[in-house]
Amino acid sequence: PFKSSAKQMGIDLNTVKGTGAHGRVLAEDLKGAGAAAAAAAAPAPAAAAPSFTPPPRVLEDQTIQITDNVGKGMVKSMQASLVVPYMALGEEIDMTEILALQKQLKEHALKKYGSKITVTSFMLKAISLALYDNPKVNSKFGSPDANPPNYTVYGSHNISVAVDTPGGLMVPNIKDVGGKNVLEIQQELMRLAAAAQQGKLALPDIQGGTITLSNIGVIGTKDPRPILFDGQAVIGATGRTMTLPRYNAKMELVPRQVMNIRWVGDHRHLDGAALARFSNSFKSYMENPGEWLLAMR
Repeated sequence: PFKSSAKQMGIDLNTVKGTGAHGRVLAEDLKGAGAAAAAAAAPAPAAAAPSFTPPPRVLEDQTIQITDNVGKGMVKSMQASLVVPYMALGEEIDMTEILALQKQLKEHALKKYGSKITVTSFMLKAISLALYDNPKVNSKFGSPDANPPNYTVYGSHNISVAVDTPGGLMVPNIKDVGGKNVLEIQQELMRLAAAAQQGKLALPDIQGGTITLSNIGVIGTKDPRPILFDGQAVIGATGRTMTLPRYNAKMELVPRQVMNIRWVGDHRHLDGAALARFSNSFKSYMENPGEWLLAMR
């Protein structure tokens, strides 16, 4: 009878531990095994749906005083920028080749040097190479009261980089990018970013920048327009990289990785042609990484 009952219950008697004499299976053993099997087959209770708690609403108007040094510094520098006549031009950069190169080198650099290479480091080096082609861009206009007017062209490419931190926007600069390779630029970029996040930037880290790059596209936006910073003649801001259809040399539509960049220049001593030539140089270096082998110093 036990065999018949076990079969009806879907239980293998060989798996039931008997409690009778000499390990004999009793009715109670079969009943217990059947209860255990039924419990195992029962569906697990559905997880309770997470409850949604809306954020508290602030219905009162608030006046916020800017008392931190970072915030007050930004107010001062942005107000000073508004008195400078500027021009802006945009360009589309095909990032496909440089992204493939960055992907190829990322793991190798991590294994051999302990640093992952980011696209930002390639862009900073491309800016420096473009500055060698267009040195006037790496400059600052002199005192507005000077007679005659003047500007200073800097020999060192100290490229400022905008860093988003819990305390606000910080803009340290990498000194002498022209004398650094991409790996060295990456390592210095990581050091400055970590120091900025921890609020430990030193004064030399912040002072002395000659041109600025804002890679705001990593946060979001397609076509940003930056504002001149710290008296520098030029600032560039990048949008996010998008996969878009573009025609190749055979007039075939192919997917390409495309990024917009916007350059803003001090129009007191830079004309549109000078800024456009610099933009063209940057575009060429970014889209043809092989050219770097010929241009690297």
